Amino acid sequence: MTVPATPDTPPSTSPPAPGRDAPTASQAASPPTPEEREATSRQLLRLQEYAAGFFGVWTLDLGLRHGLFAALARHPEGLSAEFLARELDLDRMYVSIWCNAAYSEELVEYREGKFFLAPGLHAPLLEPDSPVYFGGTAKFLGALRDAWGFLDQHVRDGEHSWWDQFPPELSSSQADSSRTFYTRLLRKGFAQVPGLMERLGGSGTPLTFVELACGRGAGLVRLAKAFPHARFHGIEGDEGSVKAAQEAIAKEGLSDRVVVEQKTLETGSFPAADVVLMNIALHEVQDKEGVVRHVVRALRPKGTFLISEFPFPEWEELPRLRTPAGRVMAGVQYLEGILDDQLLPPVQFMNLLRRSGMREVSSAELAPIHILVWGTK
Repeated sequence: MTVPATPDTPPSTSPPAPGRDAPTASQAASPPTPEEREATSRQLLRLQEYAAGFFGVWTLDLGLRHGLFAALARHPEGLSAEFLARELDLDRMYVSIWCNAAYSEELVEYREGKFFLAPGLHAPLLEPDSPVYFGGTAKFLGALRDAWGFLDQHVRDGEHSWWDQFPPELSSSQADSSRTFYTRLLRKGFAQVPGLMERLGGSGTPLTFVELACGRGAGLVRLAKAFPHARFHGIEGDEGSVKAAQEAIAKEGLSDRVVVEQKTLETGSFPAADVVLMNIALHEVQDKEGVVRHVVRALRPKGTFLISEFPFPEWEELPRLRTPAGRVMAGVQYLEGILDDQLLPPVQFMNLLRRSGMREVSSAELAPIHILVWGTK
């Protein structure tokens, strides 16, 4: 009698007794249909593209950190791999390998024994204040190597970590990758908020602009330069980032109207402000409701709270993850998970503002991976 398989009684996996009627492995498996063969070919091509992309990130990161792209940009007449290695005092063999890899990824061109920076890459790789700057992101992806190791070690026990537990390179490259978010805010984001540019550029009583989680201060410096009539106050919890921000501010001669102090956002001890900005930071806060309440309390009447974030899709919008921007955001979730947080859909930030009593809550998409949400007190 055959016993039906149950959760407690797994089906037998023993092979049938040898004999004339025992099927061979090739007989047991049905040949793939044309549709299955086509699907397998598509997936194999996709897997090969993943492998190429992995090495592409290595090539970008190495070329940026060791000045290979910059050297080619300085020599529009082109350089051989040997002369490129001499220019930068690097190993000839490694540079030759890099040149071939960069050519395969269409990052450089090759003509008559010389390599050239590929057209259209100067701004994305070498102009940090360009709205299309991607160099910081490339370096950030390269710096994630330690985060991947941590995730691999703790994927079973679920342990989390924080920025200060990783090499400084990860934090500094993350700050570099955030430059483009500030560029978009300055070029078109703030203009989406009714009346904000007029208030920031006014010559009357200086406005107080507070940036929470200001990091190493690069964004704060750019904001202060863009709005010379406003005063700026940065708040950051990481001691090393605060010191770096203070040095950057002093170097630019902005200490008379830009200050940074170290404190956690959960304390709620914020200065009275006309504008408060959180740039790619609110999703990392554990007590989001509490921090938003503190911000609203610190805002002066008709003050503005600006939330610059990734627009992670909601569950019913999950197909949006199968776009280049969606794949980036889905990948970012690995690091956010290590930090014990996750990216959130824009509607959740808007609801946070509404529940806190903010008025005129609205949003604008600045890029496929960047949205600005705001409200008025």
